[in-house]
Amino acid sequence: MNDGFEAFLKEIGATINAKLEEYINRQESERYIGKLLGRSGYKFDFEAFKKSIIEPAWYLVGIGGKRWRPAMMYLVIEALGKDPNDYVEFLLIPEVIHNATLIHDDIEDNSDMRRGQPAVHKKYGLDIANNLGDFMYFFPVVAMVDSTRLPKETKDRMLEVYVREMLRVCAGQSIDIAWHNHLVDPYKITDDMYLEMVYDKSGVLASMAAKLGAIIAGADDQTVNQLGHLAGVIGVAFQIQDDYLNIYPSKLAESKGGVGDDISEGKITLLVTHTINKATKEDRDRLIAILKMHTKEKKLIDEAISIIDRYGAKDYCRQVQEKLVKEAWSAIDKKLPPSKAKERLGELTEFLSTRSY
Repeated sequence: MNDGFEAFLKEIGATINAKLEEYINRQESERYIGKLLGRSGYKFDFEAFKKSIIEPAWYLVGIGGKRWRPAMMYLVIEALGKDPNDYVEFLLIPEVIHNATLIHDDIEDNSDMRRGQPAVHKKYGLDIANNLGDFMYFFPVVAMVDSTRLPKETKDRMLEVYVREMLRVCAGQSIDIAWHNHLVDPYKITDDMYLEMVYDKSGVLASMAAKLGAIIAGADDQTVNQLGHLAGVIGVAFQIQDDYLNIYPSKLAESKGGVGDDISEGKITLLVTHTINKATKEDRDRLIAILKMHTKEKKLIDEAISIIDRYGAKDYCRQVQEKLVKEAWSAIDKKLPPSKAKERLGELTEFLSTRSY
């Protein structure tokens, strides 16, 4: 990643944080609460709200994140000919929802760490974390609802995208939960099924970002859907990289509690589906047995990783990832005219699929 692009991502991060201050306001204000929630005529306990929503939300936001989804949205708006700086409040939508999915994901996986720090439910408790995740699914949409900058037709299109993509997030998460709890037969999970699950659970947030950006820029439905699909595919490649980095020494693995955290959670990843489909019956059965244990024992985690390595899963994932990114970028290349924003989309695509953290 070149210095200019890294500076661009930092700039997007600073922009998001500044806007978050407006929408997760740390200062007690009746006007703020009234605008956010509406008025009932009774007395609102801001101190309780601060302790259970604002402080844990800022804790999660403050411990990191690459902010690449709002960067995707920003660049799509710019590449389609609009000034994204006129629409920065809408960049909150995919970023805040992404952070909400992390809260719920960590609860469902019983993860101890997130971004090198205690997960929200470990620091603040399950009740606060679960409720905060729900709150964060909805509150960024207030930026869209309140806007006087966007016509009603544009808001209606954005709202439809939000609702449908959120359904896909929950559907994808439900399948992932069923898989890593082995509620279905792991032998029947194909690579294609894995890619669909990841598209729904993770890729769809990139898709949402691109679609919302395209709608704001005034694109037609076909362009919106094409850009959304391509961004979703890039999101899938990002998740494959995540899966890869999780079971090999990396900063990502360290930040989530150590190498092989996905093995402890019993996760079915592309590395696992490839191995299950290629391995001997003995190795397949052993890998599945270890995944079912949800073990944190290093010896067993290392054994599972050695089985995965035996069947070339690492190289296979790289090939799938490269193919996805190449096809995704090829379609973007044909759709968008030359511009600085398009160049940066290319840099973003490369960063997401080759990062080491």
